[in-house]
Parts: sequence; C-alpha cells; structure tokens
Amino acid sequence: MAENSVHGSIHREYAGDRPNRTKENPHPPPSPLKRSSSPRDFISPLPDAAIHRIFSFLPLRDAVKTSVLFKRWRSTWTTTTDLVFDGQIGTLGFPSLVDKVLSQCTSPTVKKFHLTDFRYDEPDRPKVDLWLRFAAGHPVEELHLRPSFFSPVKYELPQFLYSLSWLARLEVSLCCFSLGGIIRWPCLKTLVIEYSELSDDILEGIFSGSPVLESVQFRGCKGVKNIIIDSTSVKELVLNDHWFSNPDRIWAPHVQSLRVLGRWYHDSMFRLDDVSSLVEAELVFSIRIRTGTLVSDKKRMCCDLVKGFFEKLHGVPTITIGGWCLQILSLLELEGLPSPFFKCQNLILHGPVSQWDLPGIAYLLKSSQCLEKLDIVLTDLPLQLDLFEESAERFNFDEGDFLPSRKGNFDFLVKHLKRVEIIGFGANSFGSKHLLALIKFLLGEALVLEKLIIKTELPTCHGQKCLDAAVLSKLLGTSRNVLRYQRASKNAEVIFDYPFE
Repeated sequence: MAENSVHGSIHREYAGDRPNRTKENPHPPPSPLKRSSSPRDFISPLPDAAIHRIFSFLPLRDAVKTSVLFKRWRSTWTTTTDLVFDGQIGTLGFPSLVDKVLSQCTSPTVKKFHLTDFRYDEPDRPKVDLWLRFAAGHPVEELHLRPSFFSPVKYELPQFLYSLSWLARLEVSLCCFSLGGIIRWPCLKTLVIEYSELSDDILEGIFSGSPVLESVQFRGCKGVKNIIIDSTSVKELVLNDHWFSNPDRIWAPHVQSLRVLGRWYHDSMFRLDDVSSLVEAELVFSIRIRTGTLVSDKKRMCCDLVKGFFEKLHGVPTITIGGWCLQILSLLELEGLPSPFFKCQNLILHGPVSQWDLPGIAYLLKSSQCLEKLDIVLTDLPLQLDLFEESAERFNFDEGDFLPSRKGNFDFLVKHLKRVEIIGFGANSFGSKHLLALIKFLLGEALVLEKLIIKTELPTCHGQKCLDAAVLSKLLGTSRNVLRYQRASKNAEVIFDYPFE
C-alpha cells in the first residue's frame, strides 16, 4: 500500500532526561582556593605525531607562532611534514616567510608542499626554483604550485620536477611545461593542470611516465590538439573551460568517468572518439559562439555538438546533464528529431524544470531504455538561450498536456523507473507549473515506482533557516496537492523531506 511520510528532526527534552538537581552531588567541585593558579598544559605531553596532526589544521604562520607558547614547542613545528604557504598570509612577506620556515625545517620528508596565491615574475625564478628543490629533496608526496592571476608571466617548470619518485598528487596553475627530458612520476595518482601551456607531446610524456595515474583534470589549458590516453590506469578525465586551442578529439578507451564542465567556445570544443569504457559521464557545460554568427547556424552547431556527444554515450549507465545541454535537447525534441536509445540506469538533471527544459526531459525519458533512478537538481533561474528566438512559439505549450500527449513514447519509463529524487525544492518551486506537471506525470505513469522523494529547501537569513509563515503555508499546500496525485504504482511512496532541525 502506498505511504506518505514527512522527514525532519525536532528535538525535545523530556523531564526524565534531565539530571535530578535536588539530589546532593556526591562529588562536589573543588574549592576555588584549592584549584591551581595556572592552567594545566594538556597538549605538550602528546606525542609529536599528534601535535603535527594539530598543526596540519593551522595556517603555517600560526603553527610557527606556537613556538612561544610552551618551551617544548619551540622546535616542534620545525619537524612538521605539511608545508602550506599561502601568499595572502605572513606579516614578513611571502618570500621571507618561506625562506625562514624552510631554513629551520628539519623533517627528512614532506607530505604536503603548497605554494599558492603568490605574485610571480621572472626575477623571482631562482628563488621559486630553490623552494621547489627543497620539496624535491624531501620526498614530497603532494605538491601544489599556484601563482596568483596577477602574475605577469607564467612559471616554467624546472626539469628536476619531471622526476619525483614519491609524488602522488600534483596541482599546477599558470605554468609552462617543456620537453627537455623524460617525465618520471612512478607514484603519481592525481594530476590537476590549470591555465597552463601544454602540447600533445607533453601529454603523451605525462601518461607514459605516470604508470599509476588515475585522475587527470585540465582547466583553461592551451596548446592541446588531441587528448589521447592509452594508459589503462587513468580512470577519470575532467575538462573545464574553453581554453584548449581547437582540440580535435578525445581518445580514451580505458577512462571510466568523463566530466565536461564550465564555459566553452564552439570552436574550442572537441568530439568524442573512443570512450567505450565509460560508466559515468557528466555534461554540465555551456557553449558560447563567436559574435556575428547567424542564429540558425548557432542552433545547428549546438544541436550537432550535443547529438554527437550522446551518440557516444549510449552505453553509459550514469549520466549527468546540465541546464544548457538540457535546453538543446528541448530543441531537438520540438523539432521532432529522432533520439538515440540509451542504456542509462541513473539519470541526473540540473535545471529549473521550466518550459525550456520540459521537452528536453521528455527527450531523455523516452530514450532511456533501462532508467531506474532519476535525480533532478533544481537550479534557480531559467537560461532562456537566445537560440530559442526563432523557436519561441513552439515552447508555448500547455504544461499539463505536453507529457501526456507523448504518452506512447514512454514504454521503457513505465517499466523500469523505481526511484525519483527532486533536490532543492524551494520557495521558487512551489508555483512551478512545469515541475508539478512532471511530478504528476511520473506518479501517474511509472508502474514500478517505489519512492518519489522531494527534498525541500527553506530560505536563509544570516545563515539560519527562515521559518516564514507564508513560505511554510505555500510549502504545506503544495505538499498536500502532490500527495493527492494519482499513482500508477500501488507501492509508490511520496516523501517530502523538510529541513527542520
């Protein structure tokens, strides 16, 4: 039998839970006269490993200051294995702080060595090289090198950094790579490169010289034509932003997770070649087309791009779609273009579920042969792409009739969909006719649906939840209406998850 439930948390303190203050305390607190006149030091007796763990949560400047607290601590910080230098801190100035700390550091190894948010210019190169040599000489495991965006030039990585035997994680930004030698990172598992100069040959050297590399992230990089990953160890590829210089293709037959994020120019986008091992794909990006392009040409370019992506993702079990791609799919649906069949089992959608999104959702639902779980992450505002200008009339449909009018196309949906989660249902969603129409359709058509969970959000005031009477009234009214919707599955449970604390 179908069930309805509301989840929240209300704390009540019962009388039986309170201590009996009428009974005499058998262990009264000591008299103030007997208490020690000085506070007791509970930290100094801790072993060095525990103190280093505490220091790892402090900015390095504060860790150095602990030397004045207790006598034993005067040299304890000098053996710390986490050296995190942030250019925004340090009254001595960033270079002086780094020099001072490194000159007193006595630890034979360094787990973390971070140089971030400092202004770099070419005269600073000898000093930065010296700092990095320190890290290389103290088998560093995690290296972050991120000059600030205000740096007038990019830092060219020195050759000795291409051969670090213990390095497991490397993050660099605003740097230049060169091919002066062989790359040898035998322990590297995670690589993040942002706003840097690369080339196809450098990528090939990275992948061939990093035999256990698992995750690669590129953001805003220039100089790459083809991303070819023949390594069997690389499982995750993340591409963010549009600075790749006219890339042609991605060939990564062993990668299992692909995430394409951020804003891209159309002529900097790539095509998927071999991504046959993917088990999850995330397409949360948008495309900008150069000014002067006709709207009809823009539409054709964007539709061809998205169709090309989806043709390569037909066998991926988990797919995440962002708002821009969802609205391009809406164009494909309203133009009556056939949709490829997907074997997607878990579908995650990001969007407000407006009239611009509903056709795209229909496109995906009728194409997903094996869909068992649908997540909808609600965003604040509709995108309303300028591509819709010449198609605006097609979006003037009745939201209540739109999905039922395509009822014959959802055979796979009604047989497999078991769980739906709608996340971020807030004050802006209470009156969303298109979202409520979608909820009504799913409840009325999904024959094996088990749970439909709506996770609500309340507005905040100064970081606190605002329990405004008008908002609560609308929320409860919407909840009652949804709970009255007809359900095709007699086992369907509708759950409103309220964030009450």
